[in-house]
Amino acid sequence: MKKENSNLFVYLSMTFVVCLLLSNILAAKMLAVGNFSITAGTIIFPISYIINDILSEVYGYKKTKKIVYAGFILQLFMIIVLEVAIKIPAPTWFENGDEFALILGSTPRIAAAGLLSYLFGSLVNSKVLVKMKDKSEKHFGVRAIISTLLGEATDSIIFIPIAFLGTMPIKEIISMIILLIILKTLYETICLPITYIVVRKTKEYENNKLKD
Repeated sequence: MKKENSNLFVYLSMTFVVCLLLSNILAAKMLAVGNFSITAGTIIFPISYIINDILSEVYGYKKTKKIVYAGFILQLFMIIVLEVAIKIPAPTWFENGDEFALILGSTPRIAAAGLLSYLFGSLVNSKVLVKMKDKSEKHFGVRAIISTLLGEATDSIIFIPIAFLGTMPIKEIISMIILLIILKTLYETICLPITYIVVRKTKEYENNKLKD
């Protein structure tokens, strides 16, 4: 790949970060899946892992790692800005201050859980995919699923205990971890045909750019 970043690389990176930030906001809502509970962030967070796979496959680990670090910094920035907005007094006519703080505020442990789980989970996902690619460039689907499984496992094993230990039964925490790993990996598997097409088109785009 050429040294300067292409427009497509920038767009994929922006989408990755937006999905990350949205998933953290959505995490304030819990969803019932049968007898189990998951965060609403599960709706969109797997998309960031799919884009992580695309970035890792096409642009390599070093570039993807930079985007992961950028996402970490921007996530921290969002948390700080939201906390500042919550702390600044609202005018007397504004009646939704408590609701705003309840939905968008983060306790230190939730913030720490989200930052650490995202950072290590994303890096594991990217590293595993690239390492497997070094051994064989074939079977992208297998590499994508295995890297997602390990990345999502790392993410859930870090996030759930830090965020919820002591606030819910251990059995519920273990069930949530297992369910999140299964659902997010299943999400990746279902989206794999689309991911494969995007990877192929992205490689074609970048190869054509090299010829220009």
